[in-house]
Amino acid sequence: MKNKVTYILIVAFFTHFNQSYSQHPQKLGSIFDRDHNLPAVTVNFNPVGFFLYGPIIQMEFKIAHHSYIVPWLRYNYAGAASQYLWTDFEDDDYYSPSSISFAAGYKRFELLRSRKRLMYYGLFGELIHEKGLHNTESYNEYEQTHVAVAIYGNIGYRMKFNNDFYISLGILPGYSIDLKNEGIYINSQEPLELSKKNRIAGMLDLAFGWKLGR
Repeated sequence: MKNKVTYILIVAFFTHFNQSYSQHPQKLGSIFDRDHNLPAVTVNFNPVGFFLYGPIIQMEFKIAHHSYIVPWLRYNYAGAASQYLWTDFEDDDYYSPSSISFAAGYKRFELLRSRKRLMYYGLFGELIHEKGLHNTESYNEYEQTHVAVAIYGNIGYRMKFNNDFYISLGILPGYSIDLKNEGIYINSQEPLELSKKNRIAGMLDLAFGWKLGR
């Protein structure tokens, strides 16, 4: 009798376990595998760049369930940190408004517990172009042209506030490599040797975004 009761309990346990297992994967799959309401196209604006290395306008184009191709434009000239690195805020140095950067990369989103919360991660490559003048109040005035490439990782958190608006908060740690760093004296037109540098780079990814397509 005791063995019979034990057998019945074991059968009942596994029957309940199999029913639960068959239901939960379906629920989990619906969280991570469905398109959910991720839009086809978005536009993002990062205003923190005004205080750092330039504001960023970024587009996200959906290529798969939760995957996006992401180009961006960063206006270096409008960044306070970029201005300081080039001019030290001195009157005899000039940072050209033509200083700008272009990037493209990949970004993927993962849904969290709430449908209004997402985590994202990605990888970007950027081409950086900068130009300006130094020693403008002396005979040794020269023009500098700087070109570099940078690679950034990206990880962050996105909060949706309604169907069309969201805020993203993340980081962009990276590394930049100088391709060109040349100078030329304005008066004599003689070239000036400037050193190329490789350096650790990084930006804060704080952006306001809007959905453009379903």
